[in-house]
Amino acid sequence: MKQILLKIALFFSLMMIAIVAIFLTPYSKEFAYHYIENDCYNHGAWIFDRITKNKTPIDIAFIGSSHTIHAFQEKRMEEMLGSNYHLTNLGYCRYGRNLQCTILKLLLQHKSPKLIVLEVSEDEEKNSHDIFPYLAETSDLFSSPTLINRDYLTDLYHGASARLECFKATYVFGEKLAQTDDRLYGYGDADRIATKDELTENENAWQKRLTRKTPESIRKVQLRYPLSYLEKMMALIKGKNIPFVFVYLPESGSKLKNPQHTDYYQKFAPLLIQPQSELSNPIYWMDASHLNDKGSEIVSEWMAKQLQNEFCLKSTN
Repeated sequence: MKQILLKIALFFSLMMIAIVAIFLTPYSKEFAYHYIENDCYNHGAWIFDRITKNKTPIDIAFIGSSHTIHAFQEKRMEEMLGSNYHLTNLGYCRYGRNLQCTILKLLLQHKSPKLIVLEVSEDEEKNSHDIFPYLAETSDLFSSPTLINRDYLTDLYHGASARLECFKATYVFGEKLAQTDDRLYGYGDADRIATKDELTENENAWQKRLTRKTPESIRKVQLRYPLSYLEKMMALIKGKNIPFVFVYLPESGSKLKNPQHTDYYQKFAPLLIQPQSELSNPIYWMDASHLNDKGSEIVSEWMAKQLQNEFCLKSTN
């Protein structure tokens, strides 16, 4: 029995040594962003290349979810604002403030934007973004901002898996990364028009969600996780003396004129809200959650005017 216990202890000791070694081995950010090539139309690799390899400045950066990807046509907005401004859409599919914080850190390490636009939706996502462990620095992966983090162990597992793949690709197989993507713009074009059933289903789902009552004490605990990351993002931005603004990008069916945490956002920065009536026509939606090219053109033109008015960005055309 004693020998069996010793063998078990030895096995787990060797496993722990291997895990520690994986996390201590240098982890290439370039590998990380290219490793997730099968997610969000390989937007991670483009984000890395646009920030770290492309010499074109990023004067105005848009950070958010796929709502951002399908809302802001940078090229169209540049035409309105003039050639003095370089806009970049750094949205990434799905919600998760921790991933947005990771992308923001990369941006501020390599570029000096003049303005940052942060997306807000109807509510804050309470959980970790599923891509966060693949892109996060090891120190950020281990240091959860709150004690209650249901995805903590899962993130560590996927983080270890990605680092193991990085080690194998670098030191065992000597794999080369894909060629640099030198495109300037991250907007996701789409000409599809949502079906009536899609829009109705989304509206019904939102009605159920909004009538579901969660005790206030539980909501406060849940909110601490995303708001901790959002506050970290704002601290990073303020540390660079960069102005920032929030912009509200709701889904088609929520019918919420303002995000649920409007007062919170407005304590820190302007909150830009486009009248929903301007996007009420179904032909402006790719699906129930995302705008198509017609809808994003309306949002982009509106946003460019907001930037001109609110931040004195005068057109040079």
